[in-house]
Amino acid sequence: MHIYLSVDLEGINGVVHSSQTQPGEPGYERAVSLMHGETNAVIDGLLTAGATTVLVNDAHWDMRNLRVEALHPQATLITGWQKPFSMLSGIDRGIEAACFVGYHSRAGTARGVLSHTYRAQVFLDVRLNQQPVGEVGLNAALAGWFGIPVALVTGDDAVCEEARELIGPVNTVPVKTAISRYSALCPPHKQTLDLLRTSASDCLNDRQRWRHFRPPSPSTLSLTMIDPAMADGAELLPMVKRINDRQIELSHEDFSVLFKLMLAIGAIGASRRDNYFS
Repeated sequence: MHIYLSVDLEGINGVVHSSQTQPGEPGYERAVSLMHGETNAVIDGLLTAGATTVLVNDAHWDMRNLRVEALHPQATLITGWQKPFSMLSGIDRGIEAACFVGYHSRAGTARGVLSHTYRAQVFLDVRLNQQPVGEVGLNAALAGWFGIPVALVTGDDAVCEEARELIGPVNTVPVKTAISRYSALCPPHKQTLDLLRTSASDCLNDRQRWRHFRPPSPSTLSLTMIDPAMADGAELLPMVKRINDRQIELSHEDFSVLFKLMLAIGAIGASRRDNYFS
């Protein structure tokens, strides 16, 4: 059984501030250590339940956070930037189920630790066929486009609720309880690792809770940019329709093409603010 992990950092237990999520900032090395711990616990649970291969994609910032020497010895790592599907690179390689580890809620969530959607300094709001979505929704849709279900989502309670509301009763593990955007109630570290290990094992034996979230063809993404100048740049691209000062819209029959176009628009917007990674 081939299982895929997309691992972010903001949804890891103990991480509550942006200074913990950026290389070179205070708290980053500790946060990365916590990230390895949760990732390895999930891998351990998956292997115990019969996974034959586990492919891990580093999905945070410049995507060079996870260290191969610190990762579970039976896991394979995709690391580095630029990658064709960003947070979901490798999802099209014969995968049977996907797990989203350390995820956070979408931009604009009133109570969600470090909430944003892909480019924190670019996208104010993202909607897929008029439905508000964050990284869980966008990534689940891309996985679904390739016929791959989501088996597990971990992060704070806000993103777990978001996942269930959007894609159905998927297995979720709330590793911390959000108090505000920069604070959370964090349970004991060992307790969290034990819960992740058990939940990962259980999710492979509970396929009824694997959720397919395949978008229709064609689909439409509506992107509201933080700065009208970002919409100016995006408007120059083919298939991009300007809706108003800050909102653009793009449609395509192939959601994987639509997804890549969104990534390109994010890169254009980030270049206008000297902020290349979310």
